[in-house]
Amino acid sequence: MEKEFFTVRSLAKYLDMSDQTTYKLAREGAIPGRVKVGRSVRFNKKVVMDWLQQGGAKDDSEN
Repeated sequence: MEKEFFTVRSLAKYLDMSDQTTYKLAREGAIPGRVKVGRSVRFNKKVVMDWLQQGGAKDDSEN
């Protein structure tokens, strides 16, 4: 059975970025699907994957 949530570390690895950058973007609300579990942060995998399919975070220079 596939896990339904990313940890910060697993999402950072999937997106090829540092844990610190992932935490920062999560705090800023740039990555959707954030869920607090006690003091931990998880990301709903379906929400994140849908967001990436739609293009993820857009670069302002593309406008």
